[in-house]
Amino acid sequence: MKDKKRRAKALLVVEYHVQARQLAGQVSANQRRFLEVGATRGKEWEPPGLLAGARLICPSKETVSP
Repeated sequence: MKDKKRRAKALLVVEYHVQARQLAGQVSANQRRFLEVGATRGKEWEPPGLLAGARLICPSKETVSP
């Protein structure tokens, strides 16, 4: 990958990160910790099951996990 393309992708990552923080609004310290672990260590370090969040209930299906 060329240096110019690499810098462009890095800038996009920074822009998306800033935009995500703005859209999130007030995030608690606990929520921020979950997000940071997911971003730095990868998906395998995120909590499974009920710790990951509430299940979404759709009218057409009984339960759908996010």
